[in-house]
Amino acid sequence: MRAEPLALAAALCCGAPAHAQPRTAEVRGEVKGPDDASGDGVYGRFDGDLEIGVGLGAELDFGGVTRPSAQLSLHYFVMAGIYASYGDSFGAGDAPMDVVRKFGSGVDLRPVFVPRWANAMEAGPALLDLTLDSISLALGAFWAEPEEGAFGDQRGFETSLGFGVPLFGRADGLWLEARGALRWPDEGEREESLFALLSWHSFVLTPLAKSQ
Repeated sequence: MRAEPLALAAALCCGAPAHAQPRTAEVRGEVKGPDDASGDGVYGRFDGDLEIGVGLGAELDFGGVTRPSAQLSLHYFVMAGIYASYGDSFGAGDAPMDVVRKFGSGVDLRPVFVPRWANAMEAGPALLDLTLDSISLALGAFWAEPEEGAFGDQRGFETSLGFGVPLFGRADGLWLEARGALRWPDEGEREESLFALLSWHSFVLTPLAKSQ
């Protein structure tokens, strides 16, 4: 009669390590691929306090004009930052008032990352988390040059909403970005355009973060 309890206890002891192993891997936050959760939901975004993004692509006006465009962005801890964009149609416009050159600058905010991370919603895969966290709202001003005029003859307020997809499945590296923009010139009607950019993002540790 005593042999049965002893056999049961031995079986439980022998089976325990098999169940404990996956729990240990979960605690360590091991990553098996670029789309798996990193364990902390950061995906390398705190490797530096300053994120630098440089993008090249095209802007499509709803009037039918396409301009090669470039954009530079700087974000502090991935959340709040500034941007500068430039587009030039290189004489491709046909209408007299087509804008052939345009420059914009302002602030860019990403309001999704911090609430999701603070509420433990960064559960993976990395591609999904980083795409959702990249949703951004930009507010700024623009200066433009019509085909028959000088640079700055058109200017006004602009806003845009966009997102990006990390092609490497991590925060740094190559991204595909899309933005929809609205502009209100000081004179004239509202303008709409779409941006498609291929951008490179990297993180830099500045002296401000090193001193803390």
